[in-house]
Amino acid sequence: MKTLQIFLADLKELLGSRDFVSARTLLKEINAIDLADGWDRFGADEQVAIFRLCSRQKSMQVFEELERPQQAALVGSLQRRDAAELLSDLDPSATSRMMRELPPPLVRQFSAIMKKGGQECVQQHLQYPPESVGALMRGRYVTLEEKWTTKAAVERIQYSTRLRRIEETHLDTLMVVDAKKHLRGVVGLKSLVVAPNDMLVRELMDPAPRTLTPEMDQEEAVKLFTKYKLKSAPVVDGEGALLGVVVYRDIFAIARAETEEDFAKMAGFAIPRTRTVLRSAGLRLPWLVITCLGGVLVSHVIKNFEHTLSHIIALASFSPLIAGMGGNVGSQTATIMVRGLATGEIGRDDEKRAVAREVMIGLFLGISYGIVVGLLAGLAYHDRYGWYFGLVVGLAMTFSMTVASGMASIEPFVLRRFGVDPATATGPMITTTTDLLSNAFYFTLASWLLLGR
Repeated sequence: MKTLQIFLADLKELLGSRDFVSARTLLKEINAIDLADGWDRFGADEQVAIFRLCSRQKSMQVFEELERPQQAALVGSLQRRDAAELLSDLDPSATSRMMRELPPPLVRQFSAIMKKGGQECVQQHLQYPPESVGALMRGRYVTLEEKWTTKAAVERIQYSTRLRRIEETHLDTLMVVDAKKHLRGVVGLKSLVVAPNDMLVRELMDPAPRTLTPEMDQEEAVKLFTKYKLKSAPVVDGEGALLGVVVYRDIFAIARAETEEDFAKMAGFAIPRTRTVLRSAGLRLPWLVITCLGGVLVSHVIKNFEHTLSHIIALASFSPLIAGMGGNVGSQTATIMVRGLATGEIGRDDEKRAVAREVMIGLFLGISYGIVVGLLAGLAYHDRYGWYFGLVVGLAMTFSMTVASGMASIEPFVLRRFGVDPATATGPMITTTTDLLSNAFYFTLASWLLLGR
């Protein structure tokens, strides 16, 4: 973005004076991502001019970085021939993702522009649900036959890969198929390049790669990529026929979007750009009701200890601190657990170990803070209530933080078992549960140790 800011005024001046030769030279100095980030700074005519002045490869990079509405507006502004070339250069998966978000008239317009073969490929992607692997998989990839030599395979790659589409064609991992296009394995480009020319592809390939199915949810694909550190994965049908390829770049985009959505849910809101005011309020309302009811129950618990509070007013000053520290630890633990579930880092076999680890961390933190806060409370009030006061505060702090950590580590798994999104419900439930249990324990312990009840 800094590069664009340096050249922005000059570029707009050159475009305004129609000095396209100088503008083309200047555009070579600006990164494609920076151009996409500052796309809204240009008018519609300037955007079309920039797109046409950039090299074909750079134009594709810019287009890939634009938001869906910006992409649609650009395609609609191009001349029919330029729009047809752009859509033919795009991978069918990218075209289908853009068309899913367009109104029907624009979809029909773009379909008419595309060549017949391109229409069929895009329709193949559109038949799958938007959140499925089938909608995400790329249709452009290089296939090799297992009986070829490495020399023939490299020649095939050179012949079949167009320079302007090199960004769209994934070459790190290549698909090996038989005569019927059934997947036989995968092989890395580096292995092909360094291997002897007469070595067969089947001798280099991995015959048992991790595969996806088109019906699989994209979140499951994210977990698979994370667990096995994949750069790409082939998509096959029930008979093993190769349908497409999912690459890490697209998986990373999905994982980032899911993470943002999960954090938004945990904070109790929806991403503002994607929701109306009423819709956002409706998403927050149910879980805030739980928090509100929990607050009413907490006030009822405290009411039952009016006798204790009337004799030892100082207890009230530490109640928010004890509950608040428990809530903070619970929120930290919940964030870690929900993220682990979302990325697949915490599998079903890891649940007990993950819970035990977080409980031990909560216990350690609780003891540490309990000792410090208990000593401070004891020093402040031992003349009036004795050292038992500090003991009550310290034990309550330890209990609150340990229980909060335990609840926060268990609740996501319980909620998932009942089909509830942990990212949405975990935060309010932990806050409510921690407040209830910590206050009940705190005042009960105070009644026993300080009032002898």
